[in-house]
Amino acid sequence: MKRSFKRNVKAVSPVIATIIIVAIAIVMAIAVAYWMLGLGSSFTRFEKLEFTTAYATVDNNNFFINMTIKNTGSATATIDKDSILYNGRPASAYTGVTANFNATTLDPGQSATGTITLPKGSTWGSGMTVEIMLHTAAGKDYPKVVVLP
Repeated sequence: MKRSFKRNVKAVSPVIATIIIVAIAIVMAIAVAYWMLGLGSSFTRFEKLEFTTAYATVDNNNFFINMTIKNTGSATATIDKDSILYNGRPASAYTGVTANFNATTLDPGQSATGTITLPKGSTWGSGMTVEIMLHTAAGKDYPKVVVLP
């Protein structure tokens, strides 16, 4: 009795094979989607500075603007102390204006304190509104308005 070898070979049915191929394709699509989302988030980091406090004090000769700044973004922010604007003008346009910060580079979630000194006189007077514009190395500006006492 002669048997054919092909009749005894069993294989996976076409329906089961199709289900397996579709399942593998879905798993691969999910893996690629997670990879792409992770890759995209590395390019969407941003800096965002927020003033948590800003107030002015005065002594006989100077006004002092005390401020606390926090980086609430996801990238490191660097404050450019030489590019701070006071009422739309740089510090070099005024005499005696200085800015001191305990940190100029802020990692995400980090805070810094700073004091800006404005000399009393014809330029700066009590009741005057001062707009301070902090400029960062990334090119962003962060304004804050303070009234001198």
